[in-house]
Amino acid sequence: MKKAQINSNEDQTKKSNKKAATTSVKPRAARESLKEFKERMKKNAQKSDDKIELFGMEDFYAKSTNSISSIKKGTGICFDDFMSLHKCIWDPEYSEGPQRYFAVINRLKELDLIERCERLKPKQIKRENIARVHHKDLYLRLKEICDIRNSLELEKKASEYDSVYFNEHTFEAALYAAGCCLVIAENVCKGAIKNGFAVVRPPGHHAMYNEFSGYCYFNNVAITAQHLLDQNLAQRILIIDFDVHHGQGTQQTFYNDNRVLYFSIHRYENGTFWPNLRESNFDFVGDGNGRGYNINVPLNETGLGDDDYLAIVLQILLPVAYEFQPNLIIVSAGFDSAIGDEKGMMLTTPAFYAHLIFLLSGLAEGKIVVCLEGGYFLPSLAEGAAMTLRSLLGDPPPTLAPTKKPKDSTIDVINNIKFVLKSYWNCFRPFEVVSTAGEGAEVHKVCVEHLDAPPVPPYPTRACYPVAEEGYNVKYTEAVEKLKEEYGCKYNQGVCYCYDDEMLLHKTKREDGYEEPIRLRTLYERFKEFGLDSRCKRIDVKLADLEVLQKTHGNEYAKNIVEGAFKEVNMSKRDIYTCDDSTKSILKSAGGLLSVIDEVMAAESSSGCGAAFIRPPGHHADHGKAMGFCFINNVAVAANYVLDKYKLQRVLIVDFDIHHGNGTQSLFYDNPKVLYLSVHKYDNGNYFPQSEDANFDRVGRYAGEGFNVNIPLNKEKHGNSEYLAIFHRIILPIAYSFSPELVLVSAGFDAGIHDPLGHYKVTPEAFGHFIQLLHPLARGRTVLALEGGYNPTTLAFSMVMCVKALLGDPLPPLDKTDLINGSAQASIEDVIRVQKEYWPVLGVDKKLPNYVEYLKVFDGVETLEIRRPDPRLLNCGVEELKKRLRREQDRGDMDSVVEKLEKVTL
Repeated sequence: MKKAQINSNEDQTKKSNKKAATTSVKPRAARESLKEFKERMKKNAQKSDDKIELFGMEDFYAKSTNSISSIKKGTGICFDDFMSLHKCIWDPEYSEGPQRYFAVINRLKELDLIERCERLKPKQIKRENIARVHHKDLYLRLKEICDIRNSLELEKKASEYDSVYFNEHTFEAALYAAGCCLVIAENVCKGAIKNGFAVVRPPGHHAMYNEFSGYCYFNNVAITAQHLLDQNLAQRILIIDFDVHHGQGTQQTFYNDNRVLYFSIHRYENGTFWPNLRESNFDFVGDGNGRGYNINVPLNETGLGDDDYLAIVLQILLPVAYEFQPNLIIVSAGFDSAIGDEKGMMLTTPAFYAHLIFLLSGLAEGKIVVCLEGGYFLPSLAEGAAMTLRSLLGDPPPTLAPTKKPKDSTIDVINNIKFVLKSYWNCFRPFEVVSTAGEGAEVHKVCVEHLDAPPVPPYPTRACYPVAEEGYNVKYTEAVEKLKEEYGCKYNQGVCYCYDDEMLLHKTKREDGYEEPIRLRTLYERFKEFGLDSRCKRIDVKLADLEVLQKTHGNEYAKNIVEGAFKEVNMSKRDIYTCDDSTKSILKSAGGLLSVIDEVMAAESSSGCGAAFIRPPGHHADHGKAMGFCFINNVAVAANYVLDKYKLQRVLIVDFDIHHGNGTQSLFYDNPKVLYLSVHKYDNGNYFPQSEDANFDRVGRYAGEGFNVNIPLNKEKHGNSEYLAIFHRIILPIAYSFSPELVLVSAGFDAGIHDPLGHYKVTPEAFGHFIQLLHPLARGRTVLALEGGYNPTTLAFSMVMCVKALLGDPLPPLDKTDLINGSAQASIEDVIRVQKEYWPVLGVDKKLPNYVEYLKVFDGVETLEIRRPDPRLLNCGVEELKKRLRREQDRGDMDSVVEKLEKVTL
């Protein structure tokens, strides 16, 4: 405990106690400028001894302070009907046709989504922009081809390229497609809009340097990204490509560039699915400066759905993205991975895309540019695009079905990627490597396999696409219509909050107090300084009544609290105090949370989520006992309240207060309707509340077994990196598997920087990111309840960041995540080992071998198979591999080379 910080808190506490009973709080913003405010924060920060150790002389509140002006802007949309003129004149059934464009536009109009966006004027891309990505002659070549007016001659030209067609409008349509993407991206980067959607065709991600391919002529996304880099409008760009076909053109463009992280999830089937390229496999990770910045997720099985895609997002994409910290995200949005698409043969629901966008929105200050690529089953294409745009607009995503363990093939590819990227990204370095594969099922076998060669010219120009069997379209159209009924059309309904001065009345005369009125007072001042009071709906605070409290705490205990008979209350004397006004504060604290709950749960509510600024806190209070500053367990009372009044079946409580919420755990230990997830400081049982009940092996009892998840942290001073790893690897997978109807957050900020009790290093903006990651759950019904946090400045900024996340404001970027410490990794492994019995979604991690089991490449009729190859053979194309081996063979020592390679370990 740092003396300077404690003395500072004590001085502030003594001064504040004299004013704690006032009936109004004058916002500090009315008394000082933003510049003065920043100076005061810097002086306060310098009082802490931890500052030099953790942050040098930097103002560690600067990011939160500067975000005061970061307010959510609008969503842009750009499209032009001219793009519908591009069509195949010799095959009217061609799958990439104008019907795709109109299906999307009509659905967006049907849901009034276009009216809610800022319509941006489309423009054609300039030739010089194209030349930055493509061969200088490609522009003229397309123009000349499209000047041909003879259908037979056009079709002959088309046969020179894989899966394209031409008509007189193709050239200009392609210019508009790339131009619309650039319009959205420039406006996002310049701050005119927060994010945007370019509804374009023809698509672009297959277009290569000097070749049209796969319905694509100019690479819309690559051209856009390169322009932004050239103009210094973005320095680190994350491109996410979820089209079911690998975007080889985009990969090739940035394969040597560490300014662009290309992430592609695509159907591969060991090279037997188009574009049938060896370079689409997982071991192609980039070259030169770009090594590690190309991530392929090749799917080797059809019929994969939300379970598989979400596992990839949580296990691979989000950890890498948070480490990369892009300042722009571009999405190659191909909806041929959606249910019903006969090209993709996958089962991803439209709602998944909404969740993906929401999970990404905490990154890059929310700067996301979505560019339409593929998608050929019109119902799921249109609904997937609509879900994507709704998420960009901030509408809560529909609830996904409880996720299950991904398919074995998905687990294989996830571990393959961890294996090849382990040396490039901190997030994968902690995964255990063993020297022998042995016989255990938990040890992954790395296999690089490619079974087919790409097609060669002349290419077919008619009927070169799958045709659905009879009844197929009807079956999946009905499936999508059913999903649309479930989704409804819920808009972003805003944020409510509660605050009441009477909660400041509870105070102590001790000089060593921590849970003091200054905590709530400072929070509310900061909340108003940021102007959040005018953007959120304030809810009147009611007193919690006896009947409601008795359902959680029992008749006698609740009655004593309500009557103020504290001498009769069973409580820990060392960490509990009372005064004459404590009863009112306690009942207002519990009642305030219930008031927010009613507002959020009401069908006619104007608020979809909320925050309760309350004290005293509650998560240590048990059925008949007060302890740890807590009298009534506010969150537990709220959970029982919604189970009873609103008949909910699944309530998720996430508790990131640094102290284990022993009271909350005890109250729901037998209850399968409430999932309690707690990440807390444990220190092998020596940290308050100093009970082994806080350990990872306490999983619930009877019907509640498996519905209690403790994530205990030991020894180290944990920070953002450790907490993010816990969210990605444990909290979010379990939460999605539980599929809650309401998320309650025990929002304690004593794990925050410079807390005199916690001594951890989580920054205020990181707490905002935690809420952003939780917010897509339960159709956005998220309620925050203040718990601990004993550095008032840290607490105030942290809650402000959380509310801004609920409002959809851009969140300050986090620093690049570091390698998590060994203690956190051990805790994560312990939790996963115990909890995967109850939550199979956790059964993804495997031990990684220190060698490749085998590499098998089929190139036409030639077969190459090498056991335990030199690691340098990974990430090379077929031709390069052949050359290396033939050089050895020419010297007459092929057998000795193979023998040598078998002994090489990575």
